[in-house]
Amino acid sequence: MPFTAVHNVEHSEVADAVFNARVLEGGFPVLHADNWTTQANAVELTGERVFVHATRWGRREIIRADGTLIDVGLFAGQATVAVAANSEDDARSALERLRKLLPAPDPSAAQEVTVTFWTYGPHGPQPAWRTISVPAWADVASNYSAPTHAGLVRLMGDFQPAHGGQLVLWHGAVGTGKTFALRALAWEWRDWCDIHYIVDPDSFFGQHADYLMHVLLQSEWESQFTGWDSAGGLVGVGSIQVVRAVRAEPEVGDERAEGPIHGQKGWRLLVLEDTGELLQPDAKAVIGQGLSRFLNVADGLIGQGLRVLVLVTTNEEIRKLHPAVARPGRAAANVRFDPLTAVEASAWLAEHGRGDDAASSAATIAELYARLAGLDAPKQSVGFDDSPA
Repeated sequence: MPFTAVHNVEHSEVADAVFNARVLEGGFPVLHADNWTTQANAVELTGERVFVHATRWGRREIIRADGTLIDVGLFAGQATVAVAANSEDDARSALERLRKLLPAPDPSAAQEVTVTFWTYGPHGPQPAWRTISVPAWADVASNYSAPTHAGLVRLMGDFQPAHGGQLVLWHGAVGTGKTFALRALAWEWRDWCDIHYIVDPDSFFGQHADYLMHVLLQSEWESQFTGWDSAGGLVGVGSIQVVRAVRAEPEVGDERAEGPIHGQKGWRLLVLEDTGELLQPDAKAVIGQGLSRFLNVADGLIGQGLRVLVLVTTNEEIRKLHPAVARPGRAAANVRFDPLTAVEASAWLAEHGRGDDAASSAATIAELYARLAGLDAPKQSVGFDDSPA
């Protein structure tokens, strides 16, 4: 039965409108989509360029090639691709071809991982991707006191997440190495977990409920494939989302296996740095309610099968936890970051060529790196930077 699709078009959405219109006009019964990290900045694919949108931040092309319609965008080191085709085999073949044309960087060569940074802007939740250099756990393991090291080893090694919605809590004074441990964790988990960094946790847990839900369900929407249902109705084409969406079931077996779409990692880690106020029992009403809502969603009906972990770090000492956090079984790990003892600090200095400079008292790893550099005070760190703190 003929119908008309109405699309409100803004400048940045023209490509969406063109692609959706061509899909509907062409009657393509299958639409597959995927995204991955790439270092390519152009698509060397033979075909008719139906539409091109080029900006200083990247390029998006809609291409008709070999009986398929392809929408491919290259922005900030990320390839976002949708393929409309006459069969699932044709769609998969086109995606595989594009993966070869737009190869992902080899993380083992440069020891880098890609992190998704989330903010809430005028147009809602906005992701941005950045590739960061990271250390291996073995390179930084000596930076931590014995109790802290023991807690981190379990996470850095063969950690097996039991279900979505688990919390990882890291707390300790400034300069004790939480950020470096976070970067090492990103490397050690690179094969099975993507890192998502929430830049503005107040907004994430505050008044914008769509922010929380969008980030939680993001990979579910991306992992869908669409087509014609058994009644002949169109299912979820592009951003129109006409009738319903189809979700592929996760693989049975290893909880850390790849997701249902080739190359998609099975788990996501949401990182909330320096957000100790969220964990306190007297957290202000909006934040406390937002945290409770988030954890209940992650563990509830919507959270089933999401495969989401949450890492919260704070520079504050945690004596008591918010009731939403304190529930038994909620936390997968609770690691306290202590300064190195005088003996440990002296051993660390000797390992780094300063055996004649013994420590007379406990010291943070930031203070020890400052001593190596001949500085009186440690350099403070914020987020994913290159300092040892």
